Amino acid sequence: MYRQITEQAEKYLKSLYQQDDIAGQLKRKLADLLARGEANADAACRALRLSRRTLQRRLKAEKTSFQRILREVRAELAVNYLRDARLKSLEIAMLLGYSNISSFTTAFKSWYNMPPSEYREKFLTLS
Repeated sequence: MYRQITEQAEKYLKSLYQQDDIAGQLKRKLADLLARGEANADAACRALRLSRRTLQRRLKAEKTSFQRILREVRAELAVNYLRDARLKSLEIAMLLGYSNISSFTTAFKSWYNMPPSEYREKFLTLS
């Protein structure tokens, strides 16, 4: 099931990030790294074959940062995962690299001004 979810996430993100700039490349890599539990700057640099300093410099030139990109990817994947009724909140939290539901809920509220359970309920009632 996790392989299917990983493939679903990759497909979703690839459709969103067709850009060839470093931010787009990083977003695609982070989607894969998150699913493997390796979403950190060092793993991203290895995947992109860049030094950490080069990645920072290129992201700065695009007026963004690693943390901002990571937040964006997590936020977009979160809503995608919440649309899948088969996934439990804890599974989603783990897929996004959070160690517990509380951290995931706090982050989700900061992105969308509602808890994930409320988002899921609204989405599923609209479907």
